[in-house]
Parts: sequence; C-alpha cells; structure tokens
Amino acid sequence: MAEKPTAVIYSGRFLDHKTGVHCEAPSRLKIAMETLQNPELKASGKFTVIEPRLASKEEIALVHSVDYIEEVRSFCARGGGYYDGDTPLSPESFEVASLAVGGLLEACEKVFSGDISNAFALVRPPGHHAGIHGRALGALTNGFCVFNNVAAATAYAAKKGWARRSLIFDFDTHHGNGTQEIFNSDAQVLYLSLHQRGIYPGTGYEDEIGVGAGRGFKVNVPLPARSDDEVYLKVLGEIVEPVAEQFKPELILLSAGYDAHHSDIVGGMFLSAEGFAKMVESMVKLARKSCGGKLLACLEGGYSAQALSQGIASSLAAMAGISLSLRDHAPRSPSHVQSAAAQVIRKVKDNLGSYWSL
Repeated sequence: MAEKPTAVIYSGRFLDHKTGVHCEAPSRLKIAMETLQNPELKASGKFTVIEPRLASKEEIALVHSVDYIEEVRSFCARGGGYYDGDTPLSPESFEVASLAVGGLLEACEKVFSGDISNAFALVRPPGHHAGIHGRALGALTNGFCVFNNVAAATAYAAKKGWARRSLIFDFDTHHGNGTQEIFNSDAQVLYLSLHQRGIYPGTGYEDEIGVGAGRGFKVNVPLPARSDDEVYLKVLGEIVEPVAEQFKPELILLSAGYDAHHSDIVGGMFLSAEGFAKMVESMVKLARKSCGGKLLACLEGGYSAQALSQGIASSLAAMAGISLSLRDHAPRSPSHVQSAAAQVIRKVKDNLGSYWSL
C-alpha cells in the first residue's frame, strides 16, 4: 500500500486578513509556502496541498461563545480596525478566521478518514491566545488571534467520537492562554506548553496545572529567556514525553509557533531549526505508537523570515520522515540560564508528581 502524503492546508484567501504595518502580516504565509520549494522537500513527493473549507458558526461555537463570534463578525462588517491594542482586523478577517478554523477541521477529517498521513495547517490568523470570550485568563488583548484553530479541531474530533483523548503540544514562545482556558477543567485534553517566562500573556506558570477534573492535565514549563535546544530537549525528555506517553492520546495537535527561534524579532529564545525538528519528530513517533500517526500541526507565531522558513521546513521534514540537510547555528544558553531552566523543570515535576510518574 502506498504511503499516504503529509498534507499542507493552505488558501490564498489567508492573505486577505490585512493587518497593516504589523508583524503578523500576510508575508508570513508567503514565506511559509515557499518552504515547499526546498529541493529536498519537493523531490520527496510526500506532500499534497489541500484547500480548506469554511467553518460554520456552530463549529466555531464548540470553543467560543456565540456572543464573541457575533462581536467579531459585526466588528469586521463595520470595516474592522484595531479590535484591541495589538489585534488588527480588516473587513475580510471574520471570513478568513472562519477559514482558518475550517482548515484545521478539514485536516482533522482527512487524517481520520485515512486520506493523509498527517497535516500542517499553514493558516492565519493564529489562534492559541483566543479563549472562550476572546481575551483569556486576564490577558489585555487577543495577541493577534481571532478564533482558536487548534482548540476547535480538538473539540470537533471529540464531538465526532474520533478522539476521546487529545494531546496539544504548544511550543510557541508565548503561552497559549486561550487553549488552556478552553480546556482547563477537561481531563480528556492534555495541554503541554513550553514558552518564555514573564512575557505576554503573563500566564503559564509552573503551578498552573488545570482546575477541577482537569488538574494534572495542564502542563506549563515557563523557561527563561535565551533557552536553547539543549534546554528544550531536556524538558522534552524529562517532562513532555513521559507525560504524553502515559496519557496515551488518540490525536496529537501541535500549536507550532516559531518565535522561539534564535532569529525571531519577537521572541527571546535560542532554538534552532534542528531543535524544532527534534520536538516534532518526538510527537510524530508518539503519534505512530499511540494513535496510528494521527497528528495535526497548526501555525501560530513566528515573525522573522529565517524562523519561519527554517522552522517550518524542518517541521515538515520531520512529519514526512525526510532527512533535511539544514544547518542552523543558534547561540548556546549561558550557564545561569541552564541553571534557571533546571529549577523550572524541578518545580514542574514537583507540581505534577501526584499525577504522573516523572
């Protein structure tokens, strides 16, 4: 039987979400799609590009309040503008954001039907800061996000009965406060986030482990600025992989942000393309072991050309099982950063010790 391809979910309509002079710009997706022209990726023949569908308001309402959805629709219909201090919307943004959600739902449908091996949704606007009513967990803004694409796909797979247990691994440099809020009390969704400490949205600390039935199923690792591949892979091996393997997910979703890349203009981390590849490879391996390879990635942040092109290329290669000759020389973490990261790891393990074997 022929191996199923890795799907790239994309539409030129994603460029119609116009943000003006802003780091979350249409050019991000142009850079992202250019990665498919990498000679090694192109020669593999392992990728297929799929057009997304629009998500219905009912599908978006799986994770957002009806009032919030209508508020965004009405704001865009009136011509848009700055919805909050850092989230610009254009008249087209409501439909484009609905298409971004639909892209994840389309990917979910095709992964569970067996049409594709896995999928990377190159969509915008991003989503992981968008909570039930928009701004989440006390954040002052939506952080460039409109609807929570990954959360919607998670809820959709559960509603369809395809995945009772879903794992969301978020490696954007900013904590996914919206995703955490939506699933904070849900024991069927394991949310694992590696992010930079002390920056927007000001959440995601070690003691945030979920509420009620969801306690122990929200794992936050707030790492110090200038954390490098070695730090991230230590967290991966000591926390992420052991917890994920014990959870036994039926679907894995990646909130794939590349603003932790050492070149990024927004983040302050030292990750390299190889670091991203190793994290994605780990999740691909777990997906094969736990859920028949069912894995969906969704673009979140990442704002420099190098972060996007090298990070996405390395992730796509990992998803398709391709060896990519990409050499990306990132700075190393200073010793005091390594020590601070070790303290974070110890604290996370202490907080989770009664829930998982670590």
